[in-house]
Amino acid sequence: MRLKRSLLSAMFSLGMVLLPALQSAAAADFPANPTVKSGYTLDFQEEFNGSTLESAKWLDYYLPHWTSTRENAKARYTIANGVLTERLDADTPSWNAQYDSTVKISSIQTYEKDWWHRFNYSMPNDHHEPDFNGYSTKYGYFEIRAKESNVGGGGHQAWWMVGTEDTSSGSNNSEVDIIETFFSKPQTWRIAAYGWGDPTFLSAWTLYEDPVPSGTPSSEYHIYAMDWTPTSLKFYYDNQLYKTINDAPNMKMGMILGIYTDAGSGVHNNVWPKAWSVDYVRVWKLNGGYTEPPSSGYYRIKNRQTGQYIHIEDKTGKAQYGSVPVTYWSSQWSKETAPDGYVRYKNRWNGQYLHTADLNGNVQYGDVLATDQSSQWSEESVSGYLRLENRSSGQYMHTEQLTGYVQYGAVPSTYWTSQWTFEPV
Repeated sequence: MRLKRSLLSAMFSLGMVLLPALQSAAAADFPANPTVKSGYTLDFQEEFNGSTLESAKWLDYYLPHWTSTRENAKARYTIANGVLTERLDADTPSWNAQYDSTVKISSIQTYEKDWWHRFNYSMPNDHHEPDFNGYSTKYGYFEIRAKESNVGGGGHQAWWMVGTEDTSSGSNNSEVDIIETFFSKPQTWRIAAYGWGDPTFLSAWTLYEDPVPSGTPSSEYHIYAMDWTPTSLKFYYDNQLYKTINDAPNMKMGMILGIYTDAGSGVHNNVWPKAWSVDYVRVWKLNGGYTEPPSSGYYRIKNRQTGQYIHIEDKTGKAQYGSVPVTYWSSQWSKETAPDGYVRYKNRWNGQYLHTADLNGNVQYGDVLATDQSSQWSEESVSGYLRLENRSSGQYMHTEQLTGYVQYGAVPSTYWTSQWTFEPV
């Protein structure tokens, strides 16, 4: 009895010591934001307060039109105490073994249509699925409060968006991955974006994968948000600005929320289930609406170092940069989609394209075939700006020598002379 009493006494004392520690751990969760946001109106709200998903908002299958075995794409989840928990079990099957290999997914989405998100261009639309639009929208402040998986190994959790404008088999719709964080890197926040053939958005993947400013996302709830306007995507961690992409899709997008393993994020370990928890998903709209980009479809290309714009005003055959009035067509450029996700830049004044065919270190303009790789460029995001890489040479536009002409070369990514922004006209 004495031993038991001593043990109980010790356990009580230990509990008194541990209690503050447990309270402290709980306090590390970042608190939920109020549903009222100054200057905005709530447009979409999912608090997961019921015991099942609202079928008017969510489809609990992952892109089912692509797979021949529809039930393999069905989400596994629970909703309890105001939290959605999506999970992968040891017996979760590959959702589309023929075209997506071993990838296992548990995911829900607010939009569905045949051909939506054709991530593999050899993949046919397997069968017709009824159209579904629980929520798709253009622009807004998107926010989620979530606790990420703590199982390690290969896999990731994701909250992402796909455009809905192109309903053809090409499915040239932009993608923005607000969260795409790997299990193996629990202290990071991975953000990704790509145009997928949308000529008005990024022609190459933009990716950030950096440590979070504070906290432990795999054991605590934190808030992840994106402010999507017509000209930029701004990402917030616990209400603090984290990253910016100075480009934005200009079409309605649907949301996808899921957990994955045996994908590009790595092979699973033997810890099951793999799960993450979501407290809420909300979208607000700016009071007064959003000013759309101009319908002209033209841009001025501005250098970060000089603050000046690419133009062809002097008709030298070489691209210049300078302080040309915004109304001059010589400084206005449109983007045209080129093969394999590249883009071509066409001048509004003379209808000719930027290229490097003469191999003289200067960017030229002229009548070059769409198949000529010297006129094809990709856009790489650096610190919110874009670096413009030529497909033929693998080198970048820059103004390093301050000659008044746009050059190309192997300039370090940190040099402002090789960083550009696109300003709609």
